[in-house]
Amino acid sequence: MTAVYVLITLVFAGLLLPAVAGPRVLRSAAPVLMRMPRVAVGLLSSAVVFWTLAALSVGPLLAWVVTGPDLLPADAAAVCSRCLAAADPFGLDRIDTAVPVALLLVVPVAVSVAHAVRVALEARRRRSTTLRTAALYRHRGVPARLHGHAVRLIDDAHPFALALPRRHGGIMVSTAAVELLSDEELGAVLAHEDAHLRQRHHAVSTLVSTLTTGLRWVPLFAAVEDALGHYLEIAADDAARRTAGTTALAGALLTLGRYGRHRDHSGEELAGALHALGPDRIRHLVQPASGSRGVAAAVATAFCLTSLAMLAAAVHVPYVMAVITGCY
Repeated sequence: MTAVYVLITLVFAGLLLPAVAGPRVLRSAAPVLMRMPRVAVGLLSSAVVFWTLAALSVGPLLAWVVTGPDLLPADAAAVCSRCLAAADPFGLDRIDTAVPVALLLVVPVAVSVAHAVRVALEARRRRSTTLRTAALYRHRGVPARLHGHAVRLIDDAHPFALALPRRHGGIMVSTAAVELLSDEELGAVLAHEDAHLRQRHHAVSTLVSTLTTGLRWVPLFAAVEDALGHYLEIAADDAARRTAGTTALAGALLTLGRYGRHRDHSGEELAGALHALGPDRIRHLVQPASGSRGVAAAVATAFCLTSLAMLAAAVHVPYVMAVITGCY
């Protein structure tokens, strides 16, 4: 019986600790993660996926260690009990409760379906807003090739460069930016935007934003969504720096940063676009962090994510195998 209580305590602590303390740990790990932005993007994305899967495993896990009133007919209850026994990898004593075991299985499924619908609706909304952004430039721009990159050149007095998903237009750059930036700076900006496309940053951003829809009340999710865009930009900066050099990229970011983000006619930010600007990243470009600061927090983050993944696998995989084998 003690083992059951220990298991339940560990599971809930393993979920609550990263959910609440995760933002602080991620901030502490930033000095290291900024030197490895693509690793950071992977960790942040995994945090959302693994925590969600682990949270959905709580009900099925409790179904192995508690008993309660039967809601199902006798024959169905017998089949359900056989499947639970076949899937249970622990074989621990059970605690008698007033909670029907069937609810511990039905509720996570219902929550999963409801969230999947919400995610699908959010993905559809994001696609619609991205299409509207692309439509703003479709008839204003002309195809061009600059520094080896296929771009759409927009006749606009505001200097900007941005990237939409490739199927929605790819790299957009204004005539004002071409005139204002030096040849080296323009090459750096285009390399930055091309990195967004090659590394599929739009897909990563969409995945995380849709999965966290309606769940920003979880501190970890809010912190991940807020930090993700910053690491995506740093990852693109690193790719551009290797191609065009730090000086050219820093100069371009400073120049474009003076004019701010390009917005639509109503003054709203352009949905679905990743922008090459941001003087706040200059310090990292010219003087990246060094030393061991943040290493412990980064290791703790990786350990926590591994634990969440193992918890999710330890619960979900046995259930899947039980279904595949017919609960025998």
